[in-house]
Amino acid sequence: MRSGFWAICLALMTASVFAADRWQFSSRTAISAQPSSGLFHQLGGAGRKHIAIAGQSVAVVWEDNRNGDPQVYAAVKQTTDQAFSPSIQVSAGSESYEPTIASVADGVFAISWEQDAEIHVRLLLGSGLSDAVRLSTGTAAQATIAAAQAKVYVAWPEQSARQWTLKVARLGVSESRQLTLESTVAVEAQALATPLLFPTLAAKAEALCVAWEDRRAGHTRILSSFSGDQGLSFSPPQNLNEFYSNRNAYDMGNGVTRVALAAFGEDEVVATWMDKRRGGAGYGIFASLGADGGEFFGPNEKVHGEQGDRQPHYNPAAAGNMAGEFVVAWDDFRRGDSDIWLSSYNDDMEWSEDFAPPVAAGQGEQSHPSIALDEQGNLHLVWIERADLAAPTRLWYSFGQRVPD
Repeated sequence: MRSGFWAICLALMTASVFAADRWQFSSRTAISAQPSSGLFHQLGGAGRKHIAIAGQSVAVVWEDNRNGDPQVYAAVKQTTDQAFSPSIQVSAGSESYEPTIASVADGVFAISWEQDAEIHVRLLLGSGLSDAVRLSTGTAAQATIAAAQAKVYVAWPEQSARQWTLKVARLGVSESRQLTLESTVAVEAQALATPLLFPTLAAKAEALCVAWEDRRAGHTRILSSFSGDQGLSFSPPQNLNEFYSNRNAYDMGNGVTRVALAAFGEDEVVATWMDKRRGGAGYGIFASLGADGGEFFGPNEKVHGEQGDRQPHYNPAAAGNMAGEFVVAWDDFRRGDSDIWLSSYNDDMEWSEDFAPPVAAGQGEQSHPSIALDEQGNLHLVWIERADLAAPTRLWYSFGQRVPD
C-alpha cells in the first residue's frame, strides 16, 4: 500500500495538465421547453451526476414539477445531433426526487432516484427504460450512482428506528438488458444516531470509493471509505476534508457540504466540495486527489482563484476520463449574476485560472452545473437558467470541444 504522500504524488503525475479555458463551447441546446410560470427544474442529486456519455450517446436526468408533483425525467441525444429527444418520465409514485445517472455501455445508462422515500434504479436504453428495481428497505433518500465494467453501484443513506446506515448496492446487467441485484452492504456495520447525507461514488474496475457528509463528530465532516472488492466490503471511514478550528474552544470547525467524486486515469479519483474555511467569505470550492481508486487522498486544495476569494461559491461538480483528465465546475455571483465556472489542472500542476464559458454566463442566473468528460477531452455541460432567483427555470446543454494543444 502506498502512503497518502505517495498517493497524491501519483495522482499529480497522472493528472490532467490542460487549462480550464481550453474548450470551445458550442451554442447552447435546450433540453426543456420555454419556461412557464411555476415550472422549476432541479439538478440537485447527490454527487451532481446529471449527465453521462455512453459511446456516442449523451443522456441528461433531472427533476421537475411540470405535472404538479415532482417527478424524474430523462432526455437523450447522439453526439452528432443538434437536439435532444423528447423527455421521458423515469419515475412513478406520488413524488420523486434527485436523480443521478452513470454510463454502463454504449448507449446504455443507469439512473437512480428517490421515489416516495424509497430508492429505485433502472436502465435507460435509447428512448426506452428497463424495469425498475427497488433497493431500500427503510426510509431512504439522496441516491447516487456509478458504474464500471458492466457493474452498477448505488449508494444511499437509510433510516430505520431512528438510526442511520449508509448502504451500497451492486447490480449486474442481464443479457435481456435488465438490472439484477447482486449484493447490498452497509459501509459500516454499526448504525448511527446522527445523519449521513448526500453520498457520492466513484468506480474503477475492482475499486469503489464512497464519500458523504457525516455528523458523528458534532458538526459536518466529509468522510470517505474504500472497497477493493467491487462493493462487498468497505474500509473504516477516513476524513476527507482537513479540519480547521482556530477561533475559540467552542469552535467545531469549518462547515463543509455537498461532496462530489469523479474517477479519472487508471485508478485516480478527484473529490470536490463546498468548504467554509475562508471564514466570512462563505463557501469556497476545495478538492483532494486520490490514488488507488480512492483508497488514499492527498492534501486539500483550493480550486477557485484569487478573483473569486471575496464571495461564496456553490454547487460543485466533477468529471474525469480514462485519459487522466479531470475538471471541477461550480457557480458564483462574482460578476453580479450567477455564472458557471470551471477549473482543471494547468501545465504547472496547479488549478488553472477560473474560466466562465460564455454560453453559461452573463445576464440572468446560470447555476447547478453538471459535467462529463469524454475520452477525447471534450466537456459536456448542463445547467439551470432563470431570469432571476424567483423566475421559472430552463435546462441547457453545451458541448465544449477541446482545443488542440
